[in-house]
Amino acid sequence: MLADRDWVVDPITSGVMREDMIATDCDGRQFSVEVKNTATITRAHVKQAMTQAEARKLPWMLLNKIEGTSSWLVRRKGEKPVVWHEKEET
Repeated sequence: MLADRDWVVDPITSGVMREDMIATDCDGRQFSVEVKNTATITRAHVKQAMTQAEARKLPWMLLNKIEGTSSWLVRRKGEKPVVWHEKEET
């Protein structure tokens, strides 16, 4: 989904006490990205994303799947949450 928006994604080691990836947007800004495949985000999830990003000295991004859809809720440091949709297969 990020690559479909021309972001560059560097996977790390998902699920092993680190962010899931480092993603760079079209303007060259990097984010520490945590992905949760769950409909409900808890304060602990947000804290995890923030703590991991702080350790890397990057802004945080937290993505979670919206159940029953091909959409994701995207939260980023300093920005309002937005919904992104996966690219339709043709």
